[in-house]
Amino acid sequence: MIDYIYTFFAIFFTDIFYTYYLKAVNEDKVLRASCWSVLVFLVACSAVIEYTTNHMLLIPAAFGAFFGTMVGMKIRKSKE
Repeated sequence: MIDYIYTFFAIFFTDIFYTYYLKAVNEDKVLRASCWSVLVFLVACSAVIEYTTNHMLLIPAAFGAFFGTMVGMKIRKSKE
């Protein structure tokens, strides 16, 4: 069960971080975008390692992607 929760949150946070990565790229913030890209990479890789060993983990990963993007966009819009 912990694998499902871990995978959900790994992808959830990957999408939130990716939102900030794209914002930094759009604003030409080179160092900030580079830092976000490393964070996105590391968190996403940990999720990939999880769901390649158990394909059923793709279900919580998909939900994590959906809700992570939704939350990331809402956070970003509230700060504008």
